[in-house]
This record gives sequence, C-alpha cells and structure tokens, in this order.
Amino acid sequence: MRKLLTTLLFLIFCVGCATTNPFYQFYQDQTGGADITTVPTVVLPSGEPKIYSGSNVDADVQKMLEEGFWLLGYSSFNAGNVNERQLIAKAKDVKAEVVVFYSQYTNTISGSVPLTLPDNKTITTNTSGSAYGSGNVYGYGGSAYYSGSGSYYGNSNTTVYGTKTTYIPYSQNRYDYLATYWIKMKKPILGVYANDLPSEIREKIGSNKGVIISAVVRKSPAFMADILRGDIIRKVNDLEITDAITFHESLPQFADQMVSIEILRDGKSIIKEVKLNNAEIGSQQNPIYETQMTSEDLKTQNDIIAQACSDGRISLDDPACK
Repeated sequence: MRKLLTTLLFLIFCVGCATTNPFYQFYQDQTGGADITTVPTVVLPSGEPKIYSGSNVDADVQKMLEEGFWLLGYSSFNAGNVNERQLIAKAKDVKAEVVVFYSQYTNTISGSVPLTLPDNKTITTNTSGSAYGSGNVYGYGGSAYYSGSGSYYGNSNTTVYGTKTTYIPYSQNRYDYLATYWIKMKKPILGVYANDLPSEIREKIGSNKGVIISAVVRKSPAFMADILRGDIIRKVNDLEITDAITFHESLPQFADQMVSIEILRDGKSIIKEVKLNNAEIGSQQNPIYETQMTSEDLKTQNDIIAQACSDGRISLDDPACK
C-alpha cells in the first residue's frame, strides 16, 4: 500500500519528468541559429559547465559581458522543483562554459487526488438445527413404537466485490526559473558591445549616426583607453560610423593598429587614441554580437528591460521596448 501511494504521488508531481526537460522545452536561442563550434571568436569549453546562482539579472548580464562572455541563449519557465542534471544537460548541449541560474517563488498549488482501491468483503453464513421423530410401525406380526432425534450444522462463504475511494491531499511550491548560458570569447579587437542609437538619443544629439556602448570588456583595448558604457562612437579614424552592423564589420580593417576613436560623452566630443588587438586574436564581427533579452520571453524581467530601453542599451525601436 505504501509503495502504491509513493508511486502515485510521484506521478502527480513528475508527469513528463522522464521525457521532458524544461530547460530544452523553453530554451530561447540568441545566436541566430549559428553553429557555435564554427565561430572562430569563441573558446569552446573543455570541462563541465560552471553553474552560478544569480541575484540580479541586469547586473549579472552586464558583468558577464564585461568579463568577455557571449550570451548563447536562455531558458525561462514556471514549474515545481527542477533537476540540476537537466540544467547541466542543456548547458552541455549549447556548449556553455557558464550558466547563471535564478529561481523565485511564485505560488503554491494545493489540492487532492482520488485514489480508488479494491474493497472486497467476505460474508460467512452459518447453518445449524435439530430433527426429532417418533411413531408406530405395523406389520403382520404386530406393531412397534419408535422415537429418535438428530442434529445438523454447516457454513458457507460469499465474496462481495467493491471499491473504496480515498482522497490524498498534496501541496507543491511553484517557481519562476531563468537560466542564462554563456561562452567565453577570445580577446576582441576593440572590446565593446555596441547598439544602434535609440530615437531619443538621435534627437538629443541631432544625428542618426553612431553607436552607443552597452558594455566594455575588461582589460580590452577599449577598457584600457577609458571608453565607457554609454559613450557614443562617431568615428574610427576618418571612417564615419552609421550603425552597429557597419561598426562591427569595419573593425577588422583596423586590427593591430593605433587608431583615433571619436566618442560623444555628456554632449562633448572626445578623441581616444587606442591600440587595437590583432584580428587573429578575436573580433566582434560575428553573428551574435548583440546579446539583449526581450521582455516578451522574460516576462518576469519587464522592469529590467524597461530600464535597458530607457538608458539606450536596447533601441527604443526594438519590439522589446514597445
């Protein structure tokens, strides 16, 4: 009986556990479908993925970018208790070196489940009694008188088949889960993550051209030249920067050179002299240099996305900011 109850409770809480991994089921790719093993600017992991517990998504994403990691994708869902082995399996599948994992309690589901078991009954019927008799027997030679008594007893069993339903209470805590998957980059040519200018910034500076820096990789040429998050890059040498795509595509031609980078900071134009890394070391020219997460897919992180939209790290024209 105890084994049956244990099996039943397992089925209540783990329907699909054996066949469905929520980290796979709710995964959102951020690479544009790229085969990460063919991207020359990444360092493929050689060991087990490292799992870290995150606390603030916005701050953690910023830190990972500054440490030179790419966001490969993320899993976001609401569920009961999850299995860490499932998380590790997905991390290995996407070639992640680091996973930052978040969980936040949302609610408790309570109820009861019917358990119907056999309820058979056996009915025993007992029978007993006595018999008495007397009389005369007549014949040619005369007559005779007789009398006597006897007792009898017996029993029979009858089985009545039926069922009995018991209601078993249960309670399950639910959580919002988020796992972000990261891979290490090789040393970049410049070391910045750049986005197109949002409309409010374009209006403020009176120009549609340029890119805004959302993160600066630590110890990179940009970091050593004191280029900061929020700076707007206008030119590299005499090349005018129009948008993020042309900016990233143009960097390899300046690799291993000393360049003049014109930035706009607090309304003032500043020239930075920067010695760039060699293109053979690494480049931001790749299919997944933009690593922002959208509010539609991270419904529990709307406040973070709103902040990213307002400070220009995500373009206000992006669907995430609508």
